[in-house]
Amino acid sequence: MHTLVLLLCNLGVLVLSALFLRECFRENEQRATKVAAAILIFFVLLIPVILWSPSLRFIPDIVVGLLVCLALSLLIPARANREALAGTAGHLRGEVKRFDERDAVFARVRLSPDKEPYYSNYYAERPDQEEADAQRRAKGLLGKLGSIDNSYQPLKAMIHAAFDIPDILGRSAKSTPVEGEERKRMDPVQATELVKQFGLHIGADMVGICKVNPLWVYSHRGEIHYGNYNEWGEPLDDFPAYAVVLLTEMNWDHVSAAPHSPSVAESANDYAKGAYLSTVMGRWFAHMGYRGIAQNTRNYDTVLVPLAVDAGLGEVGRQGYLIAPRFGARVRVFATLTDMELVPDKPVSLGIDEFCQRCKKCSDTCPSRSIPAGEKTITNGIRRWKLDEDSCFEYWSKVGTDCSICMAVCPFSRPDTLSHKLVRTMLERSLVARRWFPAVDNLIYGKRWRPKQVPTWLKYPKAKESRKETY
Repeated sequence: MHTLVLLLCNLGVLVLSALFLRECFRENEQRATKVAAAILIFFVLLIPVILWSPSLRFIPDIVVGLLVCLALSLLIPARANREALAGTAGHLRGEVKRFDERDAVFARVRLSPDKEPYYSNYYAERPDQEEADAQRRAKGLLGKLGSIDNSYQPLKAMIHAAFDIPDILGRSAKSTPVEGEERKRMDPVQATELVKQFGLHIGADMVGICKVNPLWVYSHRGEIHYGNYNEWGEPLDDFPAYAVVLLTEMNWDHVSAAPHSPSVAESANDYAKGAYLSTVMGRWFAHMGYRGIAQNTRNYDTVLVPLAVDAGLGEVGRQGYLIAPRFGARVRVFATLTDMELVPDKPVSLGIDEFCQRCKKCSDTCPSRSIPAGEKTITNGIRRWKLDEDSCFEYWSKVGTDCSICMAVCPFSRPDTLSHKLVRTMLERSLVARRWFPAVDNLIYGKRWRPKQVPTWLKYPKAKESRKETY
């Protein structure tokens, strides 16, 4: 009986190890593949010990005993993270001043000296920023696009082609009730279910609903895309009460090439999707007799990550990205604001905050050292890890991409396979998993980031063929 129990336990671990090895190989994780292979070989070697070496059977006894203890320890439940379950309100520690969109780096780069009197008015109030902004403006936000890959034209063309779509759709970002359409009154529960299913149907990967907290609405308009400078500096006080938040998944094959051009090509692709999704949703509300204001790269009235948190779509990680179930940090966030009454979702606790406190992988591997390695600080009344945007964007201009290393290296970002699903489930529920899995992840996958090989159709010429990149 003893031998049978050991053999069954061993076979169970063998099957799991084989599945994990297969996943690691498919994900092109070289270190993890070696670790999984070593585990598999170890348990294969235990079979003859169990069957034919009674004198050595203490070895599988110890191994099985340790595995049982580990499994039981993972059953110790984690306490609910009250901060996470309160959404963005759980992270407030004082008065929050609404962010002025004019201060966003994108808006500052686009505000050139020939845009008068807006340029002079802005830097009269912020003279300390003018020189640094002028230098960044001269380089361009991404510098020479794709310079890390010799500006490989096929990938550059993908990036430009995708970013053309928000330019086209951005003029239709603000939809008002269509003339002649009667306002359709719907039960909020029915309307919410319809809106969510419609969002998924047209291509969103996740959809959530929240009430729009005024704290996450920009105080003043700053991004001007179509020459309408009469809106620059206008207060943003009239906004709908609800937000339909739409997430799109970024493809792992592209993201895993970070900081190379496939990652920014996928960013552009998702911004194109987001422009389509948020605009179609806005037009739907307009034909239902309501306002629908698309939130995408050509029209932002709000800071979107806080809306996504309040809509129950994830938590914010150390690197400042939304980390969503199934996709981790590999998501882009869009929204449509509306005055149709909907039922808000509840924020979620996924164990991400506790994991990030111990992980620090994004901080350790960030090439510009823009992600803090220490504890959270209180900035503008919000307790969070504060990214250094200036050094981050400086690196963007150096490599000619949007980097994405912190997105790719995040353990939550790995493909939604069986083993990663299991880990995410344990992190959501287990105290031990939250405390020890960051170290386990480093052991299996390593702590440093190395870009993965991309599919043949995405291959790009490397600037230094012999260099093995490690960040």
